[in-house]
Amino acid sequence: MPRYEFSEGSSNKFWQIELDGTSFTTTYGRIGTDGQTTMKEYDSEEKAEKEYKKLIAEKVKKGYKLVDGDGGGGDDDEEEAPKPAKKAAAKPAKKEVFDDEGDDEDDDEKPKKAAAKKGASGSSKSSDSSARYFEFSEGSSHKFWEIKLEGTFFTTRYGRIGTPGQETMKEYDSEEKAKKEYDKLVAEKIKKGYEEQ
Repeated sequence: MPRYEFSEGSSNKFWQIELDGTSFTTTYGRIGTDGQTTMKEYDSEEKAEKEYKKLIAEKVKKGYKLVDGDGGGGDDDEEEAPKPAKKAAAKPAKKEVFDDEGDDEDDDEKPKKAAAKKGASGSSKSSDSSARYFEFSEGSSHKFWEIKLEGTFFTTRYGRIGTPGQETMKEYDSEEKAKKEYDKLVAEKIKKGYEEQ
């Protein structure tokens, strides 16, 4: 699978992605670690490939360099059909699930509508004592959000209560910027009615 790396100052991270039909898997983290893996699924192969290519383009624009694999271009001739422009009108909830690879952290709220009662399939809370864990329940909406700050980056995990949820990682130029954004996101969640557990 294509693997990209980014090194600047104290920031040394990798990002890799593998497209498989209607879904793709991304793995990312600090170079030298196993990183975190997320899987995203779409309604069609065309939608999956479109988002796959978009994410690669975003990483390259941010300065990531391809170090292994074909950069996603090799798949074009083999199995992927051209995507009509109308595909951009994918269901918002499907698109927003991918925001872990973008920079719109707030969008993690929008797709979570179904009611998964806490305890139905176990607690979502992580055993990581350094992470801050929040829950929000209103009407049929039962969500959790967890954040952990580590130096110049932080990881968030969010989803319906009782599910493993999805993980995202955001990295910044300095620890100060990471802490500032971390504090901002925590304040936003509390303002929206999330309660720390």
